Amino acid sequence: MASTRLSRLATRNVNTLPHAAMRVLGRLDELGQARISELAKADRCSQPTMSNLVQRLEEQGWVLRTQDPADSRASLISLTDAGLAELRSARRQAGEALSAYLAQLPATDLATLEAAVTVIHKLLTLEPLEATGR
Repeated sequence: MASTRLSRLATRNVNTLPHAAMRVLGRLDELGQARISELAKADRCSQPTMSNLVQRLEEQGWVLRTQDPADSRASLISLTDAGLAELRSARRQAGEALSAYLAQLPATDLATLEAAVTVIHKLLTLEPLEATGR
């Protein structure tokens, strides 16, 4: 809950990109090409909702829809250079907004946050316990 609130705080003043669009572009940056169903699942929304959002992003020139070679009925969505530039701009704005808050913290709190981020990165690379058989 705290990370969601922090993310919203950071992106509140991003002028170039709506929050939902930033999430989808970020997901494509992370995953590479993806089907709409995969994007909807990752974003925890319905497939029609994701289809509408992808259509708007496509109209902006930020994503590209191509036929899935594995299934001609499906499309793959990918990030365009313009979409990546827009995402980077939005991330830069979010970082600048967050840095204004971070600047108000004492050095010890900043060191604690830095250590926590390192642990979170490690956590994200671990295999789930049920997958490892432990």
